[in-house]
Amino acid sequence: MITPKISFWLFTLLLPLLGQGQDAPLKLLHTISITTKFITTDKLQQLYVITPQNTVIKFSPDGNEQYRFANNTLGELGYVDATDPFNLLLYYPDYQLVVTLDRTMNEISRFNLLEAGILQTHTVGLSNEGNIWVYDEARFVLEKLARTGEVLLESQNLSLVLNQPPQPVQIIAQDNFVYLNDPAQGILVFDNFGQYAKTIPIKNIARFQILEDYLVHQQEKELLLYDLKTFLISKLHLSESTAGATQVQIQKNRLFAQKSNAIEIYNWQ
Repeated sequence: MITPKISFWLFTLLLPLLGQGQDAPLKLLHTISITTKFITTDKLQQLYVITPQNTVIKFSPDGNEQYRFANNTLGELGYVDATDPFNLLLYYPDYQLVVTLDRTMNEISRFNLLEAGILQTHTVGLSNEGNIWVYDEARFVLEKLARTGEVLLESQNLSLVLNQPPQPVQIIAQDNFVYLNDPAQGILVFDNFGQYAKTIPIKNIARFQILEDYLVHQQEKELLLYDLKTFLISKLHLSESTAGATQVQIQKNRLFAQKSNAIEIYNWQ
């Protein structure tokens, strides 16, 4: 079920357990007592959370608070893209406003999607070059925008390509592909030029990660790893200690579990 070429962290930590029906051997390292409505992580194992008060807080891999950012004049904060830990993207859907922050959570820039002609969208993401991917819900197209508002790339009209117009909840750009998560249809895959390639038939998920050659997402008490090359799925049981987690994030040897009033940080043993 696993391709010959796999990442080092997967080989050393997860591969022996895949398909064996075993629980992941997790050791609780830290508990952060906090209520959050969203969490994400970056490749440096740093954790970002959005509080109910729309504050973004950045924590170290060991759970120590580092920086925070808050601006209550911008409405509800809907999303943080931490693909690039030195160039964070925040999205405020009430005002169709994108804000970028540096690694110390200082504001770098603001970008109004309405001024760029995007009349309605709930989904934005950071491109590999630091530009912005956005799905235009009025025109049914995926667009890459420069920070100046210039349209750099645009997909075909997706309402004509698919059985129904997408209603995505997440955009991730990784390597040479862009992944659009539409819970009703699956994961829509586009090339780096914004052209639709295929749909991965994984439905009804809110969030996923791309970790090297794998698409990873939580399904109840399991992690599902979809091999992007062989299209096979492997499963890993989460230990009972993560029961009640509404969202988990993996970064190398760390697992971050979002619970109702805490974030728990585990280490793979």
